[in-house]
Amino acid sequence: MDQLKTQLAVVLKHGFWISTGLVLLSTVAIWYFSTADLEEKNSKQTSKITLAINTVGEVENELETIPNDLSHAEMGLLITARQGEVLESWERLYSRQQNILTWPEGELGTDFVDEFRDLLPIEKMVEFPTDPAKELETTLRSRYQRYIKNILPDLASIANTEWTAEFERSVGADGGMGMEMGMGMGTGMGMNGPGGTTRDVDITGAEKGPLVIWSNESQTQVLKDLFPWRGQLPSTLDIYYSQENIWILKQLLGIVADLNGDATQPYQARVHEIQKVNIGKSVNFAQGSISEPGKSSSGMTGGMEMMGDMMMDDMMGEMGDDMGAGGLGGLGGSTASPDPAENRYVNVAMEPITGSALRSALTSNSPSDAALAVAKRVPVMLSLNMDQRAIPELIATCGSSQLMVEVHQVRMLPQNASGGGMMDMGGGEEGMDEMGMGGGMGMGGGMMGGMPGGAAADAGGEFPLDMTVEVYGIIYIYNPVDAEKLGLDQVDENTVIDGTNGNSSTQPATTPPVTTPPVTTPPVTTPPATTPPATTPPATTPPATTPPETT
Repeated sequence: MDQLKTQLAVVLKHGFWISTGLVLLSTVAIWYFSTADLEEKNSKQTSKITLAINTVGEVENELETIPNDLSHAEMGLLITARQGEVLESWERLYSRQQNILTWPEGELGTDFVDEFRDLLPIEKMVEFPTDPAKELETTLRSRYQRYIKNILPDLASIANTEWTAEFERSVGADGGMGMEMGMGMGTGMGMNGPGGTTRDVDITGAEKGPLVIWSNESQTQVLKDLFPWRGQLPSTLDIYYSQENIWILKQLLGIVADLNGDATQPYQARVHEIQKVNIGKSVNFAQGSISEPGKSSSGMTGGMEMMGDMMMDDMMGEMGDDMGAGGLGGLGGSTASPDPAENRYVNVAMEPITGSALRSALTSNSPSDAALAVAKRVPVMLSLNMDQRAIPELIATCGSSQLMVEVHQVRMLPQNASGGGMMDMGGGEEGMDEMGMGGGMGMGGGMMGGMPGGAAADAGGEFPLDMTVEVYGIIYIYNPVDAEKLGLDQVDENTVIDGTNGNSSTQPATTPPVTTPPVTTPPVTTPPATTPPATTPPATTPPATTPPETT
């Protein structure tokens, strides 16, 4: 027992060094066994990877070509199935549209409707210029002229507004040099409603008259844009495009009606005024675009140049219309009428296309023309003076309407800038319309737009939450289904899909404008130009780092 005590005393005396040695030996042992295990696992994984690489190499050596016949066959099945889905969707959209784009047989008669029943697409069935012998009978064309005149008040009632513009054009009625100076002033100089219009109020406080204001000046511009043949007998092509305008106008007014719902008084309504309705070539998607300072299309120089061009076009067009089908008539002018399809539709790059390019695409079986073969794209613009809180509902209503409006741009203008005035004079055709150059120097929505009594009430007016909202979009008019127009057998890796047409001579002419968006992108680079000031905050951030040093 004493001997054991002696040995324990020695151990206790040197216990630290003994335990240190034991810990060191244990650590070395653990390290050794762990390293050996990792080495083994690494070797196994390396072998697996090497084996997999060798296996893939053997498969590649065994296959002569990749993909092989089996993969080609499976891919062919997938392509066939997808083609069937595309044709099925095309057929469904076209059939659905046929229930919307209907000719009024009751008003025009069965004999009239039968003439247009199978003329789709019209550009393929009716050539331009049209042989006088192939034009619709004079009695039928005269019948449609009377129909258009009588249908406009009914269309306006859809949006609970009233039609006041005179359909028949008189000499100088739409003159571009202010022939109607002051004609629109009655809609712009009142004191109560939107646009300065006055409303009658009965003893109960209820306002009489239309729920939505639509100025005479704006309606006159609609007539000028949509029915340029007024004052003369419409051609067969004029009739079709006019009816297409009626279908679209009816849909746009229906959107206004849906937004207002069951409202009976202006204070219940979301939309208080229709300021503009543009369809086809009168739509200007450049409005509101951002461009580099000094190079903007809305600059004074560009605006004045465009103003001059548009004024000249307006003057020449109006002179020709007012003098009759003979244009300048006794002055030896040409008797040819303008192509009603010119710049009416746009391609996938949102660029207007000529009537000849459209007809070429509709008669072509090239895959590059498939987009136009399936549907024609009609640009539309609807400008409303409305409660800004209902803007999301406006966009949703456009997308859910029967003739769907594919919204591409929404422009919101504060009340003090809603009329455009001189600030928008360089904004292209829209700017000119706002100044009244297109339809007379009307004071309702033109030069007085930014002043009290202009196109929108001021901030302290009857509807302080109102704002001018412009919706730019596309409406698709689908053509009859024809699988051959897709040119599927011609598709290869070099095929350009959704081109404007298949002619190589015209294709490059339309593609450069696609590069114009980069011209508008420099403004996107201007924020970096403003970011150097944004780099100054980092100079102030070191003080922000000092608190941690103090902690």
